[in-house]
Amino acid sequence: MERIHGPEIRAPCGHYYDEECIDQLFSAAARDEALFPPTCCGKRIPLAAVREHLTDASLATFEEKRREFGAQKRVYCARASCSRFLSVQYDSTRLTMNAPRLRCPAPGCGTVTCMRCKLEVHEGVHHRCDKDVDAVDALELGERAGWARCPGCETLIELNQGCFHMTCRCSTEFCYLCRKRWKTCYCPQWEEGRLNGGGGGGGDGDD
Repeated sequence: MERIHGPEIRAPCGHYYDEECIDQLFSAAARDEALFPPTCCGKRIPLAAVREHLTDASLATFEEKRREFGAQKRVYCARASCSRFLSVQYDSTRLTMNAPRLRCPAPGCGTVTCMRCKLEVHEGVHHRCDKDVDAVDALELGERAGWARCPGCETLIELNQGCFHMTCRCSTEFCYLCRKRWKTCYCPQWEEGRLNGGGGGGGDGDD
């Protein structure tokens, strides 16, 4: 058993951590959604129990990521080189010119994103989600081709390799076949015919 340095922090399973280790555990969970929420022996470690033991930077990052990872339909900055999480998606069943818009707070960005269609809104240009023919056509084409929607942000992703382990730009990892979070299903992990480059382009398959 490793020696505890400083205050002892007891996890729900009965194991103990020191402040450095618990901070590392929560920082790792904020970097990788597959490790979220932080657990020990399969039991979730509540933030309230360790908040005072985290550094200010780790706590701020974790709370920001907790909001992101807890959202079912996420909207990210429309600027591909940024892709910062903004908020949950506006009700996409309502066709309106007045869907909420958010300006990305990331330093040096400032891109305005429509919270309904997730596309960039250009200053001084009339924006209508339901009239964006190119976007609608692209979505319909992808759905007809059997592309998978990311369960985190609803973005369509095409498989371009044999592995069904997908990682979206929003960092969500999921199974291409059933769209469940990665490692939560029993689907095969790859398709032999695609392993040697037989698939199409444009996907984000891993492994």
